Amino acid sequence: MPFVRVDIPEGLSRETKARIHSGLHDAIAKSWFKEHIWIAIRDMYAEPGDKTVLLSCGVRPGRGQEAERTQALFDYSLAVVEKEIGTTADELIVMVHEFEQHMCISGGGQLPPLGEGTPALEKELEPA
Repeated sequence: MPFVRVDIPEGLSRETKARIHSGLHDAIAKSWFKEHIWIAIRDMYAEPGDKTVLLSCGVRPGRGQEAERTQALFDYSLAVVEKEIGTTADELIVMVHEFEQHMCISGGGQLPPLGEGTPALEKELEPA
């Protein structure tokens, strides 16, 4: 159950935000969990020409390969925001934070077991 908040430079069109949302959904599904993905995208104050993107992703621990999954999320996300708004690696910040199973309820109940939705990481990462 990745819970993702993304701050993007203000002024992007709704269509651009929709493409970013879709691309980040795919990035999460390839790196952390295939379903139960919630993404909130919001505008942040930005100086003209600023393409900084802040991405915060909450996940449950226990999948394994956490460092590799975080790097994969960064790489996939960078491909999305670079294509859509020109963000560079220096302008993208990705933070993954963990919460325990008992600290989240969805649909009135506990989240599904990790094994059911955790993707295997690809050996060679391809952009989302």
